[in-house]
Formats: sequence, structure tokens, C-alpha cells
Amino acid sequence: MISRSTTAKIHIARQQLGLEDADYRALLGRVAGVTSSKQLTDRTAGRVLRELERLGFQPKPSNRAKGKPHNFNQQDAEITKIEALLADMKLPWSYADAIANRMFGIARCAWLRKPQHYKALIAALHVEQRKQNLNAELECLLDELGYKGPERTSVLEDLPKGWNRSIPTLEAIIRALRAEQNEKGPQLCS
Repeated sequence: MISRSTTAKIHIARQQLGLEDADYRALLGRVAGVTSSKQLTDRTAGRVLRELERLGFQPKPSNRAKGKPHNFNQQDAEITKIEALLADMKLPWSYADAIANRMFGIARCAWLRKPQHYKALIAALHVEQRKQNLNAELECLLDELGYKGPERTSVLEDLPKGWNRSIPTLEAIIRALRAEQNEKGPQLCS
């Protein structure tokens, strides 16, 4: 049995496309082998929705980012900094929620009330941003130095588990590759 929201989406699509009952049931039979949306599974409902989209159904886009706090505009100013960091790293709100839960035992970052909680969460996001930037710089250096395929793998294979999440390890690798790069020619990555 599918969720109410999926059922509602199918019926909204049916209305948007102006499908008569006979046409709608024929579509269900052709795509999912059923005669009613109550008989759909998650998988067959997905097929029906894709077919409805192919026929012209345009789902209404959400007016807020997935997971964005519904009371975003009533939050402290720090919430906009959190939003900007998440957007920069292309991370969902659930990432910030997970950090808030792990650090403070508070399930949603929107439920934080203490300024030190916001500061700590923002600091944790800055650390993640630094890791992502270092990993991107490392990838660029490896490309610039011509490491591809198995050769690229061999450069990184002896590193300890989780090396790509450790800022000191990433910085050390980048320093070593920069030294190699300086021997070969000019810098392109920064």
C-alpha cells in the first residue's frame, strides 16, 4: 500500500491531465497491472507517476528546500548562515539536523535555542566545508599531475582508513603533491 501523499499526487496528476475514469484505469492497467491506486506498491506507483509525467503532468515544485525548517523566518539570524553553508556544500537540511542531534541530543537544528549551540553547529559545518575544499583541491592536483586510473589509486592506497575525512592528512598529501608539482611546472589548482 502506498502513502496518502503518493495517492494524492497521482490523483492530482489525473486531474491536471483531465483523464476520464476509463482512461485513468486503462493507464493503471497498462503501466502497473492494476485497476485502482489502492492496489499500487511503491514501485508500481513510481512507474505510474513517471508515465503521468511523460504525458504532461508537472508536479508543483516545493517552495522550500527539503527539510528546511517551516519556521525558518522566525529563527535566529544564525539559521541563515547554516542555510548558506549547507547550500555551498550541496548538503540537505538533514545533515545539519544530524549534527545537532549528535552534538546536543536535539533532533532538529531549528529547535536549537542557545547561541553556543548555533556557534558549535556553524563551526562543525565550517570543518566539513574545509574537508570538502581540501578533497576538491586534492582531486584537482591529481588531475593536473596526470594521475589517472590505477596510477591514481596506487598514490592513495596505502593511506589509513578515513584519510579523506582528516584535515591534517589531506593537508599533508596536498603539501607533498604541491612539492611534486613545483618540480614539474606552474600551479593551476588553488
